[in-house]
Amino acid sequence: MPNLAFHTEVLNQVITKRAAQGDPIAIKLKNPANAKLKEFAILGAMGPDMLRYIPVSQKLVKFLTQSIPPATSGKVLTPAEITTATTKIQNDMSNLSNTDQALAFELYFNPIGAIYAVLFSGLVVPVWPILDKTTDFFNKLSVIVQNQDEIALALVIGQFSDIQKGAKSLTGLPSTLQLMEVVLGSILTLGPWMEMNQTFPAPTENIADRRFEFLRWHKTSEFAQSLVANASSDNQKAYVFGWQSHMASSITAEPFINNITGGPYRTHWWRNRLVGNFVDSWTFGFFEQHPNPSMSGDNPTPAYFDPTTGTGWPALCDGGNLQDKFNVGNLSGPAPDDVPESVKAMAKGDLGTLPNSFPAEISKLFSKALNDTYPAATQPVLGVDASFQTIPAFDDKTLANAYVGASAVYWFMTSGHGALVNSVLGPGTGMPEPGWITQGSTPSPAQAGVNIGAAICAAILAALAALFTLGGALPLGLITLEAALSVPVIDWNTVANELFWLRKTLIDEENLMQKMLVMGGLAYPPPVMLGAQVNIMGNNVTLPATDLTPPLNPSISAVPNVTGIPLCKSNELTTEGISATFIPASYPRWLDTKSTVAPAADLNFAVFPLTIKTETKATENPIPPNTYPQTFVNGFGLKNGGIITAEPYPTSNLFFGDAVSNAVQLIADGPTKLPDYNLDGDRGYGWLAWDAVAGSNPFNVPVQDMQEV
Repeated sequence: MPNLAFHTEVLNQVITKRAAQGDPIAIKLKNPANAKLKEFAILGAMGPDMLRYIPVSQKLVKFLTQSIPPATSGKVLTPAEITTATTKIQNDMSNLSNTDQALAFELYFNPIGAIYAVLFSGLVVPVWPILDKTTDFFNKLSVIVQNQDEIALALVIGQFSDIQKGAKSLTGLPSTLQLMEVVLGSILTLGPWMEMNQTFPAPTENIADRRFEFLRWHKTSEFAQSLVANASSDNQKAYVFGWQSHMASSITAEPFINNITGGPYRTHWWRNRLVGNFVDSWTFGFFEQHPNPSMSGDNPTPAYFDPTTGTGWPALCDGGNLQDKFNVGNLSGPAPDDVPESVKAMAKGDLGTLPNSFPAEISKLFSKALNDTYPAATQPVLGVDASFQTIPAFDDKTLANAYVGASAVYWFMTSGHGALVNSVLGPGTGMPEPGWITQGSTPSPAQAGVNIGAAICAAILAALAALFTLGGALPLGLITLEAALSVPVIDWNTVANELFWLRKTLIDEENLMQKMLVMGGLAYPPPVMLGAQVNIMGNNVTLPATDLTPPLNPSISAVPNVTGIPLCKSNELTTEGISATFIPASYPRWLDTKSTVAPAADLNFAVFPLTIKTETKATENPIPPNTYPQTFVNGFGLKNGGIITAEPYPTSNLFFGDAVSNAVQLIADGPTKLPDYNLDGDRGYGWLAWDAVAGSNPFNVPVQDMQEV
């Protein structure tokens, strides 16, 4: 689905247009002096999606990480130890519903929170500071070497031991990564309850919806009406302004994401996240430069990334800092060479007092709208307690906890720390590569002890395996560089060459890990991954970034692949396989459970579901093909009366236009005229909220729907 960068850009333009129309709260939001007020609007622009990032408990973190050795332990597990630990993890995960039902329910309800807790605990908290410290050291040293400044060198030479110690501490990382991959892959298989083939609660029971699913799928207009009716302070009004903008963006742009994905979140939940991340990065890069780029087909001007100058589109992953844009609780950033407290808290499952910083007036507004709209008996539950009493999914801390988790995740994805940087190496020295490059060459995953054949998710495995070389060439190069700097008469040319190759080693490994994290749906792509510049018959053209749908040609550029399905523009693919006719395209495609590559849905998320049939009542897709995100932001205008237009169930099949135009109309008219839409565009463009027919089990038979009652 469109993520926060897309929603923020829509919000920015809606504020401008509504301020011009005399909207009092928009006028205040547009005033730079009210930057704090705007944070509340951006918080609202996340809509229900902030609830995706609710951190999991300390008990669940401990369970998920109990068999994963610390990344900096320096201990390399033997193949036998790896096998034993892998088997234990698989058994523990598969038996969790029998051994600890409450913990199993928590994992199901918070899969994204659990994934980032494992990632933060195993990689980000221990490894990111090492990468940041090493990068900072190399940057300082580059200036010293360029200036041949022996006095400045004397002041930093003592830091070598810390840098070497950090690099050497990662020698046990392959063991950490392999076992982490087993845990993450297991969590990725947890789709929405409706698709999980469970008998109790029945797949049709809304009480088993996750929190964000519940608010995106049911009584969406009624909830917004309650927010509007009860907002009294400027902070609350700004929050509600953002929430309505989010609704319009979701109704109009979610079908665009579904078009690229091949289906909605419900049937292709992790592929939906992968596509949303690419669309977010593209949208941010396009609108954060002035004037906006021009697009001629797939060719942007200026280019996504120009290797000759090292310049390109603004990078969401490196300096976007989305966590600061909704920092209504004033959570602090990291200390030098460290990570924020929110990241540490999420990694431990112990939020401490951090949620207390969240404004109570927003929690109260949210809770009132929730309880006014949804009777308690219809709200999701997290299972039962020891006394067999149901545990409500929502309480007065729900939104505050989600805020801390969202802040942690968006810091990871957009702050430019660790491996998620937009690095440019610069020109070489013209000298040959040092001998330590060969001595410390990268081991293959198999040589490092990773059994690829047993991998649950190859993309995640590759992402984690990319750090192997930090225990190889980098420590050897640091030793050689220190020796070159310690001689009585320094050969600055040799030192410059050693430093260049050290920086190249670090940047190459960071870029590789970034690429794999991106293709794993865990991180935003940098501009260089949005498209590849190639010369075809004397003409420079841009090939758009695509997924990994065969045929593959991954060697062309830094772009993951340029022969699959584009990840940032709409397509004209239909149902029933590759040979089907084109346009009008219908969707959504059925849950992909029969893939020979990844038989557990949605683990084949990097591939378009070309051969998967559509569900019953597949609907026509009015999304124009070969269209990029900026047009869905503001390029269509208002069409066919927009989203306010009442329509028969399930959909009018009319095209509504762009997000900004519809958000302006919605906020001007208020949500009282807005139908209850399914905000995921589930089952088709413009579909209203629906329930599954009692007795329907979509895991075996495509879901049968009825209008929400």
